[in-house]
Amino acid sequence: MSSDNTARQHCQRPPAGTECPDIFRKSYTLSKCLPLLAVAAFAAFAAPAFAECDEAQEAATGKAIASATAAAVAKAVPVEGKQMVSINTCEAAGGGAFAEFKYNFLGAGGLYWVEGSARVKGGAVSELKLKRLSPNLADASAKSGVKLASN
Repeated sequence: MSSDNTARQHCQRPPAGTECPDIFRKSYTLSKCLPLLAVAAFAAFAAPAFAECDEAQEAATGKAIASATAAAVAKAVPVEGKQMVSINTCEAAGGGAFAEFKYNFLGAGGLYWVEGSARVKGGAVSELKLKRLSPNLADASAKSGVKLASN
């Protein structure tokens, strides 16, 4: 009797408490593997749809975000000094980019900041969401009656 036949005989009637190697299990069917294969295929094909921005894309995205965010916060506090955008994440997709950022600026009352996300296409912000405001910007926003942040 060959060792292959011995293994098959053993796996047909395994002793209590032991399991057969996966290659000999009869209950391992394609229908049980199909969902896992679908998830793996989706992950493999979806991953290239979003890629990190290169330096040029990130610079253009940062400039567009600075301009759009300055216009938005100016309704509550005029931007009077230096501005800085820190890009936390930047993903390029479909000729545009999606970025999460923190925008800092100097105004009459000192240093202000806001965190948010933006979609940029063609060098312009198509969607801007301001999520968190510095306490002094939140106060200025409330005093001026302008709602800047949304959740």
